[in-house]
Amino acid sequence: MRKLQGFTLSEILIAMLVLGIIIAASVPVILQMTPNKNAIMMKKAYYATETIIQSLINDAAYYPEKDGTVGFDNRDAVKSPFNAAININGSAKLPCLFASKLNIKDDLATACTGTTSPTTITTMDGMTWNISGLQTVGTSATTNGTIEIDVDGKDDGVNAYNGTSLKACGTADTWGASCNSDLKNVQKKKFDRISITITPNGQLKVLGGQDAFINILSGKTKLIGGDED
Repeated sequence: MRKLQGFTLSEILIAMLVLGIIIAASVPVILQMTPNKNAIMMKKAYYATETIIQSLINDAAYYPEKDGTVGFDNRDAVKSPFNAAININGSAKLPCLFASKLNIKDDLATACTGTTSPTTITTMDGMTWNISGLQTVGTSATTNGTIEIDVDGKDDGVNAYNGTSLKACGTADTWGASCNSDLKNVQKKKFDRISITITPNGQLKVLGGQDAFINILSGKTKLIGGDED
């Protein structure tokens, strides 16, 4: 009768040690390969904004060519996209038209009327959009406006949208070459906000410079939420 043989305790421990080393070496590689959700959502927010702005400024029904105006300078009244019986004009025109192009949770039938428009809206994907800055676009041919987007919509107490402008660079909650060129502090706090400037002629500019934004989207600047020193 053959005698059954098994592994010794030392062999098992050695095998576990080898497996532990392999796992420890593999996890950082896997994490680097895993797409960052906030970066993906920022990309989605940026290109959604770009698409909407371009579709509006090229819509002759909303922004027809008119002497003395440049794109969004035309603040003449149009029908509200949420209620055809109501006109919107002036400072409410662009924010309301912009909101109508998003997949929003809110009912804005009464929020867009005359020169009144909503300041904050939430989209079905959970992003929070502060569109109050669009009220200033087109006040003159050189007056820009800003959209601020919290891509995860969470009031996490770090850098979520809080009804005010992006936090000061000194708090390490904002990003951009002008205040934090290497973005080290932002990497530690899993940045979840983006601020986009809109010009009267429909151009988009990202706070801190286009290069900094592209570096985040490409993965050159990692948004890993505190895993680096």
